[in-house]
Amino acid sequence: MKKIISISLVCLLITGLLTGCGKSLEADRDTVYVQKKGTIISAAIADFDKDYYQEEELKNYVDDRIQAYQSTHGQKSIQIDDFSVEEGIAKLFIKYAGYEDYQEFNDVTLFSGTVPQALAAGYKFDTEFSEIVDEKVTGNIENTKIMELDAKIIILSEKVDVKVDGTVQYVSSKYTTIKAEDTVSIQLTEDAEDGEESTLVYIIYQ
Repeated sequence: MKKIISISLVCLLITGLLTGCGKSLEADRDTVYVQKKGTIISAAIADFDKDYYQEEELKNYVDDRIQAYQSTHGQKSIQIDDFSVEEGIAKLFIKYAGYEDYQEFNDVTLFSGTVPQALAAGYKFDTEFSEIVDEKVTGNIENTKIMELDAKIIILSEKVDVKVDGTVQYVSSKYTTIKAEDTVSIQLTEDAEDGEESTLVYIIYQ
């Protein structure tokens, strides 16, 4: 097959998803949205403005990946809502049944649960934390205090925005900026390695 799809574009599209149909997520960059019931919606938005890009061939590639995953994990594990290319921008729409499906399908680190559950899963919280009030960083807080909380938490290592159904209260200080009361923007450095403890981002919310 001719190299009509760039590797970076394919990876970008496969890694994320956008909920344009239901309008439950507005995104201007790659976004992971953790919903109340534990389902995951993520948004991938990519330039698709080269003559040698073929929309149908890319869609078929994505369909094959999805169907292969569904064959071993069930039809509801991951579902395509829509895929479109408009004005040189490609958008892929998918919903995951839970964080485990997102993590396995995309081969990245993502945990969603409570702080006690994260500790039981082996996460070490070995980083500095900032407290967030009214969408602003108000100071640092010791990681031991964070580990005593019975709050919701998301842990991941991706260069994305993270949206939650709630209000962000604390974040690990490295790589993060606050975009809204329910959204954290993660800016990993080029040499950051997925899954390494030093690059994991912790987001605590209520």
